[in-house]
Amino acid sequence: MKILLNAVSAKLGGAATYIENLARSLAAPPPAGDEFLFAVPPGRAPAIRSAAAGAPHVRVLECDAAAGSYARRIWWEQVTLRGMVRAERPAVLFSTANFGMLRSPCPQLLLVRIPIYFSGEYISHVLPEKSAAFRAQTALRRWLVCRSVAAADRLMTPSAAMLADLRRFAVIPGDRAVVNPYGVPSARITPRNGQRPRTAPRLRVLWVSHYADHKDLATLLDAAAQLRHQGELSFELVLTLDAERHNGQHTPLGERERLLLAQLADPHVPRADQVSVHLAGVQTYEATWQLYRSADIFVFPSLCESFGHPLVEAMAAGLPVLASDIPVHREICGPAAAYFPPRDAATLAGVLRHFLIDDSARSALSASAAARAGLFLWEDHVSRLLNLLREVAASRQPQG
Repeated sequence: MKILLNAVSAKLGGAATYIENLARSLAAPPPAGDEFLFAVPPGRAPAIRSAAAGAPHVRVLECDAAAGSYARRIWWEQVTLRGMVRAERPAVLFSTANFGMLRSPCPQLLLVRIPIYFSGEYISHVLPEKSAAFRAQTALRRWLVCRSVAAADRLMTPSAAMLADLRRFAVIPGDRAVVNPYGVPSARITPRNGQRPRTAPRLRVLWVSHYADHKDLATLLDAAAQLRHQGELSFELVLTLDAERHNGQHTPLGERERLLLAQLADPHVPRADQVSVHLAGVQTYEATWQLYRSADIFVFPSLCESFGHPLVEAMAAGLPVLASDIPVHREICGPAAAYFPPRDAATLAGVLRHFLIDDSARSALSASAAARAGLFLWEDHVSRLLNLLREVAASRQPQG
């Protein structure tokens, strides 16, 4: 079976990691002689080829359709990709990032993985602060996703919470939607036995993500600033940000985040030496795991997520997790995390203070983290995906 994967928007972050890991998994000899064709951005092509090295049944096509305007992206997916489908004649098209082909010549599975178009938290708290042009563009993209959902043969989301948000805007029959959670490779799950050996004089609080409004980094920075002002604790806040190239590109931080970072970096304020911020820069996948292993607490304050890869990764590394109390975080972490209300820096400061002080509280969360991560294995995701692709391929005959 030939499978065409449309991943032209997988430029960075979770989308890029997902496609790279998928290529690595699919590079194993296929039991049924399957062939996989990846359409990816030029910047990601080397990593995909490396992940699938030595696998002749995995091919990579470079396409920069996502580098320009949305009109260009739409043209590629509705016209250029259609020609590719007719030329390659795949048994199924896997559209991996929200937008699919309308009236696809072959059966199509659509993955919807972007939360900001559908999240009530984002729409209520972030979107009103944006420009009229941004709000209009968001509404247009939401409409296009909904049209893509209606056109796809089957729909996949990585969490039930993502599907519930999507259903607020799109009518989706129950038999057309599948929840297929992401996960981590089973070999990555490494429970901690007791406290992490001290390799640094202070506890390390870790945040892993790329910068975006809905990640709500400002709440974490505000909580850290409040704790420093109280003067009781000493810890290091480690962020996967670069001072010049946030998000892997020239994406500036918001004004509030910049002010809070400057405040935390000011050596002239009282107790400046007790709480420090380390900008670790944009990390590779392997380097990120090293950060997890060297940290003591993981904090994830996002307003919305389709899944939240870092949550499972942190739990797999045995880290105690503090997460904003939104449905998707409850779905992923269950009782293996401590929660705080979204956008509530004062409460987060109190929760963080408790876990910085109480070794037994950290140990209790750490003990349950690895077991919870075991519910979300990458191997299971890939197996379910391949079975679903075969079901979709059999759902109708290609139209020539």
